[in-house]
Amino acid sequence: MKKKEDILQQIGGKTGYKVPEGYFENFTARMTEQLPERQLPKPEIVTTWQKLRPYIYLAAMFAGIWLMLQVFVAPIVEADKAMTASVENDEDLEEYMLYSMDNYTVFETFYADAE
Repeated sequence: MKKKEDILQQIGGKTGYKVPEGYFENFTARMTEQLPERQLPKPEIVTTWQKLRPYIYLAAMFAGIWLMLQVFVAPIVEADKAMTASVENDEDLEEYMLYSMDNYTVFETFYADAE
């Protein structure tokens, strides 16, 4: 510890780095003189199509989903309604239900009835 105190006393407690006088007073002026001139790009003109394009794409996406539901789900629902409407008695209904359910559902139903 004694050595450190001696060293600080020798250099006078200063770091040894100095900034020239008046350096920061005209710093911005000198910096702008040294920078090259820059031309700003012309602003793009946004067309109506460019503004509406995201909304049109979103509407087309929802229309596509609706059409896929109509093509793939609606016929199944309609066929299911037609099948249930054509069932005349309880035996036909039971047979329809057994054929429309998978084995796991059938066994689960039988197990629930047994309890």
